[in-house]
Amino acid sequence: MSTQTESQLDFGKLMDRMETARQEVVEERPAIVGGRFTHSQLDAFLAARRVQWDQMPWRIWEHVSAIDFADEPASPDLLQRADIFGPSGHLSLRRDGDRWLWHFIGAVQPNVPPEFNPSDFWKRHSDTMLRRYEESVILWGQEVRIDKDDPKTGIGLWQDDRVGAARLAYPQMSGNLRVYLHYWRYTEAGQTAFVWYRGLGDEQGVKSWPK
Repeated sequence: MSTQTESQLDFGKLMDRMETARQEVVEERPAIVGGRFTHSQLDAFLAARRVQWDQMPWRIWEHVSAIDFADEPASPDLLQRADIFGPSGHLSLRRDGDRWLWHFIGAVQPNVPPEFNPSDFWKRHSDTMLRRYEESVILWGQEVRIDKDDPKTGIGLWQDDRVGAARLAYPQMSGNLRVYLHYWRYTEAGQTAFVWYRGLGDEQGVKSWPK
């Protein structure tokens, strides 16, 4: 398998893929739910969602000074954002002062207790028509090698170097390949309305690389 570096990326091909991204009218509506809860309810909210996590294996926890791919947040008190995603759905959380704002888009309607203030998008927008695009983006950065002079044993982690002082290392993978984020983008009247992260992988699709 040949290696792929920044200079070998075919940007013309990438642009063609963006222009010809598969578009379809969504016939089976995805579940779309959102709400809010207090910071003290964070542990209870995550515990209630863990029943779906076997189909949402990718979890990104954005703390004040680190961005981690891990099963659980390292420091819940310092957590600012989170994205938990996979083939069954995408749960996104964002801290807003002493409360959390959340939304979920996925294949199955989540069972969310009322204390987390769930609101079903389709109950308020029953006539909305969404179109879906299947797309992917490259996650930029540099590969941090164990041995920079050895192309085989020196393979390390891809690390994004555009996040300031925060640490961001992508999951371990085999082979010297760029990391791609694959997602579905939903639009309404030509405007992006929702995004469902599907997983990480190579140019061809999502891979089940160990974390």
